[in-house]
Amino acid sequence: MQDKKVGIVIPIYNVEKYLDECLQSVIDQTYTNLSIVLVNDGSNDNSLSIAKKYALQDERIIIIDKKNGGLSSARNTGIDFFANQYTLQFEKEEQELLKFQIINENYLDICSIYRKNTMLDKNFEIPQIDYIIFLDSDDFWKSNCIEECVKRINNVDIVWFGHDLLIEIPLKKKTKNQMQFFDYNQEQIITSLDWLKQVNSEHKPLFWFAWQGMINFSFLMKIRLKFINGIIHEDNHFGILLFSMAKYIYVYPETLYVYRVRSGSIMTQNDRTKVASNSYLYPLYLKANKNYELFKRYQAALSCVLSCVKVAEFIEENKAENLILIEIKKVFIPMLLDRAVVILFLEKDPLNLSAYLNSLESYFKEFKLSGAESFKYELSYRLGYLFLNN
Repeated sequence: MQDKKVGIVIPIYNVEKYLDECLQSVIDQTYTNLSIVLVNDGSNDNSLSIAKKYALQDERIIIIDKKNGGLSSARNTGIDFFANQYTLQFEKEEQELLKFQIINENYLDICSIYRKNTMLDKNFEIPQIDYIIFLDSDDFWKSNCIEECVKRINNVDIVWFGHDLLIEIPLKKKTKNQMQFFDYNQEQIITSLDWLKQVNSEHKPLFWFAWQGMINFSFLMKIRLKFINGIIHEDNHFGILLFSMAKYIYVYPETLYVYRVRSGSIMTQNDRTKVASNSYLYPLYLKANKNYELFKRYQAALSCVLSCVKVAEFIEENKAENLILIEIKKVFIPMLLDRAVVILFLEKDPLNLSAYLNSLESYFKEFKLSGAESFKYELSYRLGYLFLNN
């Protein structure tokens, strides 16, 4: 039976070389009760045209065309769409696609929404989904990905699966997939506490999750979790809080996803030298005086600071309802603090990110940070100065 509807969110940004393979892997899924949302995040190549080609072929596909806002913004656009947050109004028919516009709040800068013209009715009914899953547009699924997840997601909040690596560039060291990294090799159902113990036992207080599995959509709505807009490594914050709030997680080590390691991706951005003028990051690039190395360091610091602050806020808001968040704090907050304090050692702080650290003062007092003694001394001095002057 295929009575459960799966919502798929695919962020798209300048991936014309890979998009056909990605979308074909979705269309070829053995499980077919799907609602496929392609979020074009301000691409300036042929990606939107490719997306429209597939929308004309498959009525399950919906295209959301928006200004560039980054990966988090694109994924959040899909979440909001399935949460029925948009009021849509028909605008016109365009190349056999119906074009709609948003007439209520549009904080993610959506330009247009398209779907295939299959009915005379120009109203747009938002699909009601049971589960949600993310797929990056330069990656692809094995044909049984959705089917295997749906088989296992009943009575759990998350299905967490393995992935293969398709490596297209030289790497300095051998890379493990996530299941290997955390030493999961057997199919099993675990609790959030089991997961936390495993992460902690490996002495690797690091976790990330976005495209690595399927999520019960009602669970996601209940915990009101989204990605942090405007940062990189957004899957750290999202994954830590998603798993900490889950009652049960289905671990399925089989590889259902093919993750492409390529030049030009977010994970390999060291080969870039500038920021495109249509990028949401361009204003930050200008604040760095178009110095790409300075911009890159500040972008990383921005991401670390906001991730730490948002995880801390979530813990404080929800710890009374979920006592495991107290343990989450002990395991992950020291690592996040270590990363966040980098902002204190940069020459410039144009967004005044260091002010965010004031909200973390109690955590700095509670936890010891790693590093050499000289670094600790310098950090103590800088933090003390910061707290005294704010």
